[in-house]
Amino acid sequence: MRVSIVHKVESQSAHCAAGGKMTVFQTNRFVKFLRNYGPIPTNDNLFDEVIQRTLLRERIEPITLPVQFRDEILANLKSGRPVSEILTGTAGDGKTYCCRSVWLACGGSEAEWNGKSKVKSVSFDGRELIVIKDLSELDADVSAQLLTQMAESLATPDAGALFLVAANHGQLLEKLKATPKTAATIAMTKMVEAMLVGDEVAPEIRLNLRDMSQAPAADMIGRVIESITNHPDWTQCEGCQAAGSGKCPIQENRDRVRGLADGDLLHRRLRALITLSEQNGVHFPVRQLLMLVANLILGHPGCRDGLMTCTDIPDLAIKGTFDQASVFRNVFGENLPARRTEKIDLFRKLNAFGIGSEASHRVDNILVYGADDPALNDAYGEMVLNDPVYGGTATYRRAQQDYLEGADTDARDEFLKLLRVQRQRVFFTLPEDRAEALSLWDLTIFRSGGLYLQVADLLAAKKVLPRSVLPVLVRGLNRIFTGMLIQTHDDLVLATSGSYSQSKTSPLLDEMISVPRKAGQKVDLVADDVGGMVLEVRLSKGDDPGAIRLPLTPTRFEFLVRVSDGALPSSFSLECHEDLLAFKAKLLSATHRERFLAADGEDETVDGELVLQFIELDGDGQAAVRRVTVRL
Repeated sequence: MRVSIVHKVESQSAHCAAGGKMTVFQTNRFVKFLRNYGPIPTNDNLFDEVIQRTLLRERIEPITLPVQFRDEILANLKSGRPVSEILTGTAGDGKTYCCRSVWLACGGSEAEWNGKSKVKSVSFDGRELIVIKDLSELDADVSAQLLTQMAESLATPDAGALFLVAANHGQLLEKLKATPKTAATIAMTKMVEAMLVGDEVAPEIRLNLRDMSQAPAADMIGRVIESITNHPDWTQCEGCQAAGSGKCPIQENRDRVRGLADGDLLHRRLRALITLSEQNGVHFPVRQLLMLVANLILGHPGCRDGLMTCTDIPDLAIKGTFDQASVFRNVFGENLPARRTEKIDLFRKLNAFGIGSEASHRVDNILVYGADDPALNDAYGEMVLNDPVYGGTATYRRAQQDYLEGADTDARDEFLKLLRVQRQRVFFTLPEDRAEALSLWDLTIFRSGGLYLQVADLLAAKKVLPRSVLPVLVRGLNRIFTGMLIQTHDDLVLATSGSYSQSKTSPLLDEMISVPRKAGQKVDLVADDVGGMVLEVRLSKGDDPGAIRLPLTPTRFEFLVRVSDGALPSSFSLECHEDLLAFKAKLLSATHRERFLAADGEDETVDGELVLQFIELDGDGQAAVRRVTVRL
């Protein structure tokens, strides 16, 4: 069948002859525009300046997102004592987008902003506001001159000029260090360095530094989804029949991302993955979130650059490959060649969860044997057959049957590839009320990921934690501290090997720290200020020694839970183990300090004798203490 396309001024349309019938479809300009946000080799559209020109040329409504720090910057500029502003962060955090929004709010024109100059100025509230759209794009001599001028304005209480500067972390420091050394520039450089590492600076400092990379992407992903999926230009798709009797995969994916049928389950699971990543210190710039949502909707391995356009749909319908547009595999960039996926930072972060490769035995039993096992039929119908688009497709059911009938190696390999995709789909579609029973998080390398998120939410809400959580973590710590399969969880068993050897076991007891509050001792989980948690150990009621704190990232949390359960996969590096041994060293220093203060600085020996305490395990694996007196 041949497809012809006839271009029109307002919209593009095409007529497709199929069995003597004429099927009309129109191409949506917004879909073409959205494609440029995806993981294509030339994704220039991700830069604010190019976006604005494209929107004007194509007459498309912009994708609008909340502008981080805009209101705070405007409040500062309108205050009685305004100060200059530096916006920093990583590439794609929206620094230029924010500068543009502030510029327009201060009376600057759209036309002037879209001009070629990287430095803009506008008169605002009796002062000149100088906006540097991207410090890294300026020549060395230009940036040096502007930074020198900025440094001098900071040193002048009633300076007539204020600055708004956008710069990535590394470029900001490089440009500052390359600026000619004067008293003002040296002072500004020290100021910026202190602010970047979070040190406090004097309140009279006439500079604000705002780090846009600190904004939680877990909150922003919902706004990106809403802005893209509810964009007004989707109305151009109304009446389109490009998919014939089926549903257009672009619209199918858009509806799935919108959460129309599952109550935002896909969004919530995406948010969970992003939250766990961020708690592990991984950052998702807004640019990557835009790329992710564009890829979710448009991804298909059979199209150019792995992304669909409207004109691809009739051909995909003929080939019967709509199922390959699965939004669930698009999360991980599997619509792209493997080499391409590995090079894209966004997909490396998401593929770190191992979703598709990791298996839940309960889920796999349903996916593989559910069609033939009467005991699993209902679950199979609910999890697979209820999704005829991306679940119980003819391709999957045929490959499944071949696999169960003992097909050749090629057929088995093909089924295992499809099984991987089904695991990915199940992770994003399994209802919450069945997640625990079917071990949802076993489909990831973070099998305790769901528990981590639950505990973090409870701590943030100042609610009571499940009773089993803290004992599990303490038992894991005890096993690491002692090198023994200890079961004790009511006390934190702090032990050493008694030497500087590389011994894997530590039989010499230093201190048994009570987990429940007792004589000033306590071990507890507390919330941190970024939505995570900290394990806090107190040895006494006073502040010397104070609380010893261990930030619990999802990786450390998972490590402790698995050690507590008695199994540790090789996928974990030694980094976690070394972090926990460093925490042990801090505890040992604190206990020595606490004993020194309690003894008023006297030696720990009594009448020439030293009592050593050795750890022994009873029949239940509980720690018992055997004391040995050494005469000196």
